[in-house]
This record gives sequence, C-alpha cells and structure tokens, in this order.
Amino acid sequence: MRRAIFASLAALSLIGSVAGCSTADAKNGPQPPKRGGTLHVVVSAKPAHLDPQRVSTATEANVSRLISRTLTTFRSEPGAASSEIVGDLATDAGRPSEGNRVWDFQLKDDVRWEDGTPITCADVKYGVERSFSGLFSVAQPYAKTYLADTDGYAGPFVGGNNGGKGLSSVQCVDNRNIRFTLNQPIGDFGYTVAMSLFAPVPAKQDTKNDYDKHPFSSGPYKLQEVTDQQLVFVRNSYWDEKTDSVRKAYPEKILIEANGDLPTVTSNLITSDGENADAIDLDKNVAPNFVQQVVNDPDLSARAVQGSYGGIRYLAINSKRIPNLACRQALVYAFNKRKFRAAAGGSVYGDYANTMIAPQLKAHKDFDVYDSTNNVEGKPDVALKLMDEQAKANKPCPATLTLSIPDQKDIRRLATTIVETYQQIGIQVKINGIDPETYFDVIGNPANTNDLLWSGWIPDWANGSAVIPPLFDGRLIPTKANATNNQDYSLLNEPEINDMISAALAESVPDRQYRLWGELDQKIAEQAVTIPIVYMKALRMAGSNVRGGFIHPQFGQPDLCALGLA
Repeated sequence: MRRAIFASLAALSLIGSVAGCSTADAKNGPQPPKRGGTLHVVVSAKPAHLDPQRVSTATEANVSRLISRTLTTFRSEPGAASSEIVGDLATDAGRPSEGNRVWDFQLKDDVRWEDGTPITCADVKYGVERSFSGLFSVAQPYAKTYLADTDGYAGPFVGGNNGGKGLSSVQCVDNRNIRFTLNQPIGDFGYTVAMSLFAPVPAKQDTKNDYDKHPFSSGPYKLQEVTDQQLVFVRNSYWDEKTDSVRKAYPEKILIEANGDLPTVTSNLITSDGENADAIDLDKNVAPNFVQQVVNDPDLSARAVQGSYGGIRYLAINSKRIPNLACRQALVYAFNKRKFRAAAGGSVYGDYANTMIAPQLKAHKDFDVYDSTNNVEGKPDVALKLMDEQAKANKPCPATLTLSIPDQKDIRRLATTIVETYQQIGIQVKINGIDPETYFDVIGNPANTNDLLWSGWIPDWANGSAVIPPLFDGRLIPTKANATNNQDYSLLNEPEINDMISAALAESVPDRQYRLWGELDQKIAEQAVTIPIVYMKALRMAGSNVRGGFIHPQFGQPDLCALGLA
C-alpha cells in the first residue's frame, strides 16, 4: 500500500518504548540478543487460534508471526519504524493501480514451507478464499469487506454453493504474481494484507477445522507440541533469513506458557531465578502491587518493557439488550474511571479515554460527549436523573445487568470496581466469568446474553479504518447461527453510520479520511454503545537474561520477532 503517498497513514508515535535489558545493560548500554537458548513466554491464556484465517486477538497475531508470513508485515524495530510495513513474502508493499482498486504483489524467490516446497501464488489465493467457508468462523472482516465479486461466495471446499470455485477478485497472474481487485478504492490495502487473514495456506496440508491445532509453517519456527498450558515452537529449517528482513529468530526454541496468576508471574520475573531469567510476560502488565517497586527500582525498570500505543480498554454495551439510548447514556455517565484505573495500577496502566480512536492515530478527534475528562469519577447524579426520567415515562432502565469478563483473578478484581460503581445508582451487576481461552469466541456470538462486555482494541494498522469498521459496521455482524466471529460487541447496526463508513473507506486523500473517521467516532459516541476507559500503556516484566524487547504498536506487546537471550 504505501510508500510516499500512503506512508502518512502509518504515522504512529510510541512514547517511552525501551528495550528490555538487565542491570548490567543499564550500566553498560544495551546488548543485542544472541542466537540460541530457549525463550519462555508467559501468557494469561493459551492462544485459542493459530490458524491464520482465525487469528483475532493481539496475542494470537503476535505468536502467529513466528509461523505465518504474509504478503507484507510490520517492521520489527522500536520507535516510529514499527508502524511501517515492508514486503514479507512479497518483494515490496504492493503496487496499486486503477485508482487504488487493483493491487499487485510479487512473491520473493525461494520462500518455502516447512517441508521445503515453494510458497506460490496459489497458496496465497487459497488462504484468502478458505476464509469465506462456513466451516469455521473468521474474525477479521477485511477480505469480505474489500474484495470485489464475493456475494454468495462460500470458499474453496467441495460442497460450497459456488461448487468450490475460486474468487475472480484474487487472481494468480503466474506462480509469483497475485492481483487483488477491490470493490472500492482502498488506499491502505498494503496494510490490510499484513493481516494473518491474508496468509497463505497449502491446500494439500489443509485439515480445515483441525488446521488450528497444527498450521503449516512459512516462518522461522514450526509448532512442535501442544499441551493444555503450553505451545512449543522449534526452528523451521527451510526458513531462509535472506528472504525475511523482519523476523530475527534468535532463540533455538520458544515455549509459550499459560499462567493466569499475575502476581505470581510478576514475582517470579522480578526474582529472575532459573528459567524465569529467560522469561517475559507477553500480554499482562506488572501486577498492581509490584508497580511501584518496578518503576522506582532502576535495575527492575531497566528490565521492564514499556510504552504506549494506539490501544484502548473499553466496555461494550449490548444495544440489543439495552435498546433505550437514555439508559445506555446513564451507564456511560455513571462509570468511575478513576476507581478502575487505580485498581489496575494507576497512570502506568493508561491515560483516561473518552474516544475509541486513540490520540496516537492521526484519525483521532478530540471530543468529550459525556464530560468525562473533568469527571473521572463519573457523574452519577446525571445518570440517576436519566434513569428517573425513563421510569416516569414507563420505560424503566434495567435494575440488573450481566458483565462478561475473561475469568482471571486480576480482571475479576477490576470488574469488582464496576460492580461497586453501578451499585451507587441502584443497578446490580452480575459478573459472568468465561474461560479466557475461548472468551472472544463466546462474546463473538451475537446471540450471547451479556449486557456489558469487557473488551480492548488495538488497531490492525494506524488509521481509523482499523478501528471503526470492524467494531461498528453493522453489516459485518454475522447472521449464521452459533457464529463466533463478531467484533461489533455492541451490536450497533445503524444505516447512517454504515453509509458513513463506506464513504470514509472510499476517501483516498489521507487527511480527509482521518477527518471522516474522527467524525464517525463522535457520532458513535453519541449512541452510547461503548464506555472508553483508558488508552492503554504497557509495562511488561522480563527476566534478567531477556534482550531485544520493545512494545510493538500492532500488538501492544513485546514483539516476539525481536526477542532473544543474552
């Protein structure tokens, strides 16, 4: 997508990003990782999906880059460079034509699968096409949203209503050249194909539903073993670093280990004994009771990987279960952001938010519909007035609500502050703890019965086009029974907003597009379907032997592609 004209779409500033290092590093200067050893990566729950067409969470996307390459990908470098894309399997970031409606990519020479067979255009085309199959749910909407001539298409598997035919909008010019035809001009499509949704899959290796358990690798590692709490990755001998300018592949082996006990994880990493010296917490900040110790100890602070990015922590309000706008507005007004953030660890957790597009993105518009900046403890008096007015109009607001959360100790503790907040306005909140491994699949079913849904969002790239459409385009809400791929957790489906989204996507002038996304953000805020809480920051603890850490804006996490050991 880019180079000169579209480079501005990726401008994302990182504040305070530092490389994880040891005490010795802090005194003598950063030391780069060395090759070899086993890197231990702690996650709060084992990634639910590694099938590239099913990947949806930031952790899944980060881990997926170890084994799945895409046409383009984001640089693995600290600072502003990390928001730039480069050719990955492709030789460059794409060549647009016909007013950004057609995009061509050429595959590099000698890129291979884990069995040594070449990666071809047919593999890329098949990967995109299989995402349309009804056999499994797909979280990312971009192929269905952007590609031309997809109406009625049901994927390449035998038995689809298209008879297993391919998409005409994804064309293999030859084995190394692939062409995408879009249904409208998309100026940042080069960023779109950096998503794992567009990763290749070899048809002969596709086990369909079981592909999630052992995807075929095109990256520097391959999946060796899967247990209930662990993923083991070892080197892929057919990966050639000469074809990959992004992945450093320092460790000989990478162990992804699930442990939801955050205080214990933080304590182990601070102590840094044994294998903990070679470990890093990927997806959770330092436990709140250790934050001051880490921040104020120069040695520990030097080891921590920290930074801000374009992510947001928010609550979604189910507009189908709470259809009354005034009742939703009351929930927004009553929310106590100060109590929530204090329980999370204070300002190190993030800055107070009142928009869904974070300030780090150029599409951000500065507005405050509910005057929350000046009232971080909420405005319960306004909430009570709204509720009283609805009761008098015989349209009472619900007195009991269900809040869905990933069932983990630290999140339950934060959810308690939400329960206490709404008790003050006479609303009882019941916490519905869901298995963290399947949480987003469960709330991704539009038929879920939760009123409030715990969520967070990190843009797939640094523009409003990676925030507003996936979260608020009602046309993307799946209608299939038992679907798990919805990301519009508020179930907002307003024709006027949908039309405005289409207009913004079609705008090819970046500054104009930024303005349109900002206006949409404000219009959606007026619908009171989300409660923005904080623009997230990261403070991830690393063992004393870990090197190369920085917070990558695409994941809001330390980039696995850059990590290694001393």
